[in-house]
Amino acid sequence: MTNPGNGCTDSDEVVIPPDEPIATAVINQPPCFGDKGSVEITQVEGAKPPIRYSIDGGIQFTTQNLFTNLTPGPYTILIVDAYGCSTTAQVMVEEGDVVDISLEPKVVIKLGESYQINTQINIPLDEIGIITWKPGTGLSCDTCLNPLATPTTSTLYRLTVANKEGCEDTAPLLLAVDKQVDVYVPNIFSPEGDGKNDLFTIYADPDGVKNIKSFQIFSRWGEMVYESYDFPPNSTTIGWDGKHRGQELNPGVFVWYAVLEFADGTEVLFKGDVTVKR
Repeated sequence: MTNPGNGCTDSDEVVIPPDEPIATAVINQPPCFGDKGSVEITQVEGAKPPIRYSIDGGIQFTTQNLFTNLTPGPYTILIVDAYGCSTTAQVMVEEGDVVDISLEPKVVIKLGESYQINTQINIPLDEIGIITWKPGTGLSCDTCLNPLATPTTSTLYRLTVANKEGCEDTAPLLLAVDKQVDVYVPNIFSPEGDGKNDLFTIYADPDGVKNIKSFQIFSRWGEMVYESYDFPPNSTTIGWDGKHRGQELNPGVFVWYAVLEFADGTEVLFKGDVTVKR
C-alpha cells in the first residue's frame, strides 16, 4: 500500500478462512426396542481432507465417518478438516418399535371346559406380521390372537407376536386343567311309577364325562339284573327301572359298577350300592 502524500509504502498479509463446512448425516434408526442404531456422515461440503470426526466432544477423533452401536438418545458429532475448520452435526437416535402383548398368566378350568383366550396387544392388527402359539395342542387356531382353548391336560402355552419389521414379544399362559370330575349316583330310588325318582341312572358334569361305557347292576346273590352300554350321563330315558325280566323286584340293596369315559379319553371304574324302596 502507498501513501500518495509522502510516497511511503507498507504491506501486510490477511488470511481469509474458508466458509464453515456443512455436514450431512444419515441416521439408521433401531428397528426394534432394545436394538441400537448408527450414524454416518455422508458428506462434508467446504472441508479439506483429511477430515476427522469425534462423537465424545473432541476427546477422541477418528477418520471413520460411521458411528455404530449407538443407544437411543441425542448425539453431537464434531467434524474438523485439515485447516482446523470445524462444524457439528446434531442427530437423534430414536427408540425402536415396541411390541407388547398381555395375557392372563394362569387360568384354571375343569376337564372338558373351554377357555376363550383374550390377548391384548399395543399395535394395530394390520401391522402384525406373525402370530404363533406353541404348542398348538388343544387350540382352535395356533396362528390367531384369540383361539378357543380346550386342553385335556395342564399346558403351558407361549404366544409370540411379531410386527412386519420383525420386532416381537412373547408371553406365557398356563392353562391348568382340574381333572376332578363331578359324578353323582343316588344311593336310593323308588320305582313306583309316580314320576318321581323312578329311574336309577348316573349323573355327571357333561363337559367332563363324555360317555358311560358300561353300567351294570347285580343282586346280592351276584345275578345281573340290569346292564346298559355307551350312553350319556344325566339321561332321562336310560337307566334301571327296578325290574328284571319285566318283573318288579322286591325292595333291597343292589350293587352297581360303571365305567365312565372322561373328556381326556381316560376310563375310570366307579362302584357302589343302591337301595330299592317301594
